[in-house]
Amino acid sequence: MMTLSAAPALNTDDATARLLSRLVEIPSINPAFRAEGDPPSWFGEKAKAEFVAGWLREAGIAVAFQAVLPDRPNVIARVPGRKGQHSLLLECHLDTVQVAGMDAPFTPVVTDGLLHGRGAVDDGGCVAAMMLAMQALAANPADCDVILLAAMDEEYQYRGISAYLAAGNRADGGIAGEPTSLRVVTACKGCVRWRIEVVGRAAHSSEPWRGLDAIAAATDLLAHLRAELAPRLAARSHPLVGSPTLVCSMIEGGQGPNTIAERCLLTFDRRTLPGESGLDSWMQARQAAEAFAERLPDGIQMIVHPPFIDSLSMAIENADDPIIQAARAVCRAEGLDDTPVGVAYGSDATKMTDVGVPTIVFGPGSIAQAHAVDEFVAIADVTRAARMIEDIARTFKRS
Repeated sequence: MMTLSAAPALNTDDATARLLSRLVEIPSINPAFRAEGDPPSWFGEKAKAEFVAGWLREAGIAVAFQAVLPDRPNVIARVPGRKGQHSLLLECHLDTVQVAGMDAPFTPVVTDGLLHGRGAVDDGGCVAAMMLAMQALAANPADCDVILLAAMDEEYQYRGISAYLAAGNRADGGIAGEPTSLRVVTACKGCVRWRIEVVGRAAHSSEPWRGLDAIAAATDLLAHLRAELAPRLAARSHPLVGSPTLVCSMIEGGQGPNTIAERCLLTFDRRTLPGESGLDSWMQARQAAEAFAERLPDGIQMIVHPPFIDSLSMAIENADDPIIQAARAVCRAEGLDDTPVGVAYGSDATKMTDVGVPTIVFGPGSIAQAHAVDEFVAIADVTRAARMIEDIARTFKRS
């Protein structure tokens, strides 16, 4: 029989709103997204990590920092279990994306039960929910040990979770906190990113025949890749995450409005299915690009750079895995749909599952609000997520 939490007084919407507001107030933009003119204090996870650690220590929880990069630590907290024979890893991330277009990104505003601000849903709602769950577990421990990892650098190169796992840390199961609308996610796509550089020759725009237009060549390359690869990708599918995708997400080129572009840089984002290799996906695109390069005018060069990000995809193949069963049971007890689903985005869960820590993705709020100019999360959903994560910890058992 399940023993669920009895709506602890610690986890109220007021307590949630206070904690989440404080998390939003502390800027933690990933330095990879640094923009000219933004204050240096907006970047990096140090200040938020110190707040999270201090809050957990006040709750009587043992906390340590793991140095990953200068002023960019992981926060690791542990609540020992009554039996301590197995362990559960709760993972969330401290960094956020950029704030372009936002008027007051770090001023939390509550309207109609929704808390607005950068990082409110990605990943502040999950950070707050897991902190509140740890607070409740510290007051009344579960059978299993529960570890909280508040990781740095999830939004760019996943170096926080990578450093944690590289140190040999493991658990019997995991929950990666991302906005899933309180659905149990057991599969997600991976991501491989690379750049293709097209180099031509500059000339005055009034005499374009004297130059070699890198932007025009890059435009033709994009059309070729779309025609070659889109049908192949559409023909493949996974029952939970759908088809793989390839997009050109950034274009940089040109020196001025009156100059034929000498250079154009294209950045590509390829989402991979469970079982697909990021390197193989890049190779497929490289081969298609190199076939097109043979048709380029003499003098234009094309350089396909190696991937700068290769993040794994994930699918927990065993539907009876204890972490899935514990999460589904808690969803049913809450009157929620317990059917496992997949998502198109990536998360740190893929790295955890890859090293033998079966990990679901779970958290309050919708991914549709993540990275948005009007980012928000429902406070009540964060409170509910905290209770559900606590209940999963209380019922999780690794057979």
